Amino acid sequence: MWTDKALYETISFILPTSDRPLHEVRTRAIRLGFDPSSRSGRMHKWMKKNDALRRDVVARLRKHGSLPLTAFEDRAIDSWTSSGWTAARNVSQMLMFLMRLGEVSVGGRAGGKKMWTLTKGWLPSVRPMTAKAAARAATERALGAAGVATFKELRYFYSLGDHVTADALTALEHDGVATRLTIEGLRGPHYALTSALGRRNHVSERTTLLSPFDNVIIDRKRTELLFGLRYRMEIYVPKHLRVRGFWAMPILHGERLIGTVDPKVDRERGRLEVITFRLEHDAPRDRSTRRAIESAVEDLAAFAGATEVTWPKGIASSYSRR
Repeated sequence: MWTDKALYETISFILPTSDRPLHEVRTRAIRLGFDPSSRSGRMHKWMKKNDALRRDVVARLRKHGSLPLTAFEDRAIDSWTSSGWTAARNVSQMLMFLMRLGEVSVGGRAGGKKMWTLTKGWLPSVRPMTAKAAARAATERALGAAGVATFKELRYFYSLGDHVTADALTALEHDGVATRLTIEGLRGPHYALTSALGRRNHVSERTTLLSPFDNVIIDRKRTELLFGLRYRMEIYVPKHLRVRGFWAMPILHGERLIGTVDPKVDRERGRLEVITFRLEHDAPRDRSTRRAIESAVEDLAAFAGATEVTWPKGIASSYSRR
């Protein structure tokens, strides 16, 4: 990721570098003060008051190239206030705001810690798309990814509801690129790419684990409607009340969501521990399915740099039919 720069990191997402012209539309709006978010106004005022901190951060990065958070001094004269964990974290707030403005980027990690660098010279220079072109491109791509969806569901396919617009959807329908559908038993108009109608797509037999933020499941209500899996993130749920686990990852088996795996990586021991494993009541429990799930977990372990996988005791009982 860091060496070939195929992906880049934002405050909330890791995105394809090739998509920067689209995402830079919002960055440009924030930079010019046109962002509808009420936080942008406060951000600009705070950064202006703490211009000395801003100039120091940029100067250090220009001199050293890449630095961790701890390399910067807190030179703020007006401390950042909030009711959350960001209160008084002036250096980290400045870095985050500079990232929102497109001036700094994460250029790597050392020991799990972000290494900050100036965007110029790290990522290629790009020209932002026009807002209209970005909306059309994003809406068409969201339709392709969703298959069939309402306008509200399409907005989930891009960060924080950005880019996909009602005007773009209307234009795509007018041009014959999108088709409005009525689905029996479901409320509201649905949309699909006209080119996809009547075409039967091949369903992959692959088994894999999905991130809690994967677009396939990010709309929890839609996930339950389409797949019958009730899934919620439980990172803020007290441990004794968790059902699936802190970082439970849904298991996509072919075209079905058949359960969840809650993994935890012990980096010191090079081990991935499966904390909880849960199969849905109608999930297949044959030997090939078991091996497919184990292989998916092993792939995750390899990705995380672990060389060993451990499972909860009594795991075999999860495969026995109830």
